[in-house]
Amino acid sequence: MNNEKDFDYSPVSASTPLSDNTVFVNDVQIATQHRNCPLCNADSTTQPVSPYSSPPWIVRQCSVCEFVYIDSAPEYRHLVDDLDWDTTFAAETERKAKKRKISYRLSQMTRWRLHLLPKRGVAGSVLKYHSQGRIIDLGCGGGGLTKDLFGQFEPYGIEISAKLARQADTLFRQYGGRVENAPCLAGLQRFPDHYFEAAVARSYFEHEAQPLAVMKETFRVLKPHGVLVVKVPNYTSINRLVMGAKWPGFRYPDHLNYFTPRTLEKMATTCGFTVKFGLLGRLPTNDNMWATLIKPC
Repeated sequence: MNNEKDFDYSPVSASTPLSDNTVFVNDVQIATQHRNCPLCNADSTTQPVSPYSSPPWIVRQCSVCEFVYIDSAPEYRHLVDDLDWDTTFAAETERKAKKRKISYRLSQMTRWRLHLLPKRGVAGSVLKYHSQGRIIDLGCGGGGLTKDLFGQFEPYGIEISAKLARQADTLFRQYGGRVENAPCLAGLQRFPDHYFEAAVARSYFEHEAQPLAVMKETFRVLKPHGVLVVKVPNYTSINRLVMGAKWPGFRYPDHLNYFTPRTLEKMATTCGFTVKFGLLGRLPTNDNMWATLIKPC
């Protein structure tokens, strides 16, 4: 099925620019770099520190476009092992259990509530536009997210965690695809123009230090009428207003970006996409929002 050049499965390089600062996360020294606004590149250093900050991770709102983000990010090399998903998820679970003893326990006991309404899934969103071809999963983890499309689609992925990338690569190669172990921007640059029918970014863009650059590169590798399915936390959710700093959408330093429907649409249209949220994609009663980004023909 794949007659194009096969791309090497190669790990992320450990060479990085000099860091702006270092912090300790779970007793590991982490080098960080300052970030301007990920959407408009304005420097919001003089903006007030958000009460949602959790030092050393400072949340600010851009004074120009109102995008909400953490103004520093761990260097990519730390995401390979020191801050991979398994490590940070365990640490975040422990943090929430300690900080929200009653509400966290209640939340875990009542997870059945999450199944009261039908969930929007990746497969349905993709199949609405394409029934076969190549698909790429940004931040693919262990590779299970797109399993419902295996057989119809040739699966590719990009994953910065070395351990998870190996796991997903073994799985994807069974269906003719592969995984690039790299930051997403570097991984996408290994593919030619117009290579994919679809891309998936479920619970990815909130983690990415360079979301605009990655979205632009995704636009490049998609074919005309290709789609990018996006799921991110919804910063405008009522639950965030009620829970404040205890909102589950806040994860430090995992979640670097906090999208609203307006800022997500602004970033997508800046890259050239047309955006469709659907009837349920951006409800303020939901902690997350879904959008399908379509590359024009």
